[in-house]
Amino acid sequence: MQELKEVTSAVSPRSEAGPDLLTQYGCGPIRFSGHNDALYERHLLFDDIIAPAAAGARERFEAVARSVRDVLSQRWVLTESTYARENPKRIYYLSMEFLIGRSLSNNVMNLLLDLFAKQVADQKNLDWLGLLEQEPDAGLGNGGLGRLAACFIDSMATMQLPAMGYGLRYEYGMFKQ
Repeated sequence: MQELKEVTSAVSPRSEAGPDLLTQYGCGPIRFSGHNDALYERHLLFDDIIAPAAAGARERFEAVARSVRDVLSQRWVLTESTYARENPKRIYYLSMEFLIGRSLSNNVMNLLLDLFAKQVADQKNLDWLGLLEQEPDAGLGNGGLGRLAACFIDSMATMQLPAMGYGLRYEYGMFKQ
């Protein structure tokens, strides 16, 4: 348990109102950055086969995105195990399109990693806004209905409803999906 507390202090910046993310999400003991076994460095080394110091803007973006995905996936597994245990009714939302926008900044904010991510970006001398700009917009639709579908999904997540959004792959429209 002492080891978990040590890792927790290394992973989560503590603020007056900030939660202990490692305890809250039940993930770890994995460091996000600053250690040879940390997610960011491991993704650069093992996925891109590049030294962190030699990484370009796109490689840095992908390493950060994969690191956030790793934290998210641990949370997703816990959520699915809760659903299996509680067996709630689920919502399946089918839409022709979703205008979800860029996912990385949204996921960082929703996982309460924003302060931590900015701290890591400062430590690594990364341009945080420039890094976020590396993500292409998903562009999964033509307009208003796609944005409305994304808002419904965001609302259901905010209300902690067990919901999943599905889209249809179609050929005609502004974007090929």
